[in-house]
Amino acid sequence: MQVAFLRLFHANPWFSGAQLQALHTANALQALGIRVRFVEPDSLPEADLLHAFGLYPDYLSTVAVYRARGVPVVVSPIFFKDISRWWGRLRVHTAFLWEGRQRRYQQQRALLRQAHHLLPNTHAEAAQVQRYFRVDTPATVVPNGVDARFATADPRLFREQFGIKHDFVLCVGRIEWRKNQLRLIRALQGTGIPLVLIGQPISKRYLRHCERAAQRTSVLFLPPLPHDSPLLASAYAACRVFALPSLLETPGLAALEAGVAGARVVVTPYGGAPEYFRQFARYPNPRSVASLRATILEAWDAPHDADAQRHFLLSRYTWEHVAQQTLAVYRHVLDS
Repeated sequence: MQVAFLRLFHANPWFSGAQLQALHTANALQALGIRVRFVEPDSLPEADLLHAFGLYPDYLSTVAVYRARGVPVVVSPIFFKDISRWWGRLRVHTAFLWEGRQRRYQQQRALLRQAHHLLPNTHAEAAQVQRYFRVDTPATVVPNGVDARFATADPRLFREQFGIKHDFVLCVGRIEWRKNQLRLIRALQGTGIPLVLIGQPISKRYLRHCERAAQRTSVLFLPPLPHDSPLLASAYAACRVFALPSLLETPGLAALEAGVAGARVVVTPYGGAPEYFRQFARYPNPRSVASLRATILEAWDAPHDADAQRHFLLSRYTWEHVAQQTLAVYRHVLDS
């Protein structure tokens, strides 16, 4: 079987989760004997099936070419709207009425309707996509994956590199309103707990707000680390609590990686993370500084069985598991 993978053509300086998902899925499928080739602006490789990652309107012309060839299309939407407030939930339910005339919405809906099958990462995402866009395209939940190498990370490497001697809270992700670092910083003010932020600032204004708030607590800002860097894996293993209090996640690769490394996990309840972590994480209200503080302090002091957590996640969410489930969908689509 030969599969064409469609992801964003342009270079993304922050290397998004969608790109990581595509790359790791491709590598794991190739280990199963599937030939994967990436679509490029000047190259549309022959394939038995096209798999698109994300709901980008730019994909429509490529999808049209493959459908004209008689090639079936599957889409991983990687889509979730902020429902952390009641009016966000209302907007999802009524989007077809108030957003249906907008060009981007129409293009995204057209892409979903052109697909033969959808591969959302969570049941929550599947439900929201179908509700938001009013589509009934068949869907099979295929989870995000995690690299097993994070389970054997050495915490000493990160601590020695940056001279960190005390336990700390870690957050990895782009520094932006969606990732919610500002509330996280405010939540730790007065606790005496150090915070390490690893990520690329998206908004200079938001970064200034974070830096101003950080003057009242101990915060170390570090630039993004390459995903394959031993330092990143070591950071996960070194932290006492990993916090990803985003306004939405689907469900957040960084949280999975930190969980496999053995960290206590505090993660947003919005976007499907509870489907992955279940009892092995805590879920604050990400819009409440008080809720964030209480949840992190609870995680900080609570007994923690890192081995049980690691075994639970690795038994379900390695990229090998993801590839096997993805391949089952491919075969179903091709057979039907």
